[in-house]
Amino acid sequence: MSVSLGVAELKRRFSEILNRVELRGERIAVLRHGRTVAVIGPAGGDDDALALSTKPRRGLAAAAGAWEEHPDIDAFIADIRAARDTSVDRAVEVME
Repeated sequence: MSVSLGVAELKRRFSEILNRVELRGERIAVLRHGRTVAVIGPAGGDDDALALSTKPRRGLAAAAGAWEEHPDIDAFIADIRAARDTSVDRAVEVME
């Protein structure tokens, strides 16, 4: 990949970058803190996008969407909040 851009520069030049991808078929690496986090490339015929989207998530990202299947998530969260509000197992400073 010959072109790498930081997120801020990508934001500034987004339209230009899309034109380069579409018209020249370029692939652009997007960097965050010096690490590649995404690749922008031509659509169609390339399995990279599919491979990236099917990677198993790890850590907290793995929980994203998991709660959607919970039968009564609103009641569950209300129970947690109520338990925290009435908990006396630890002192909590009131911030003003």
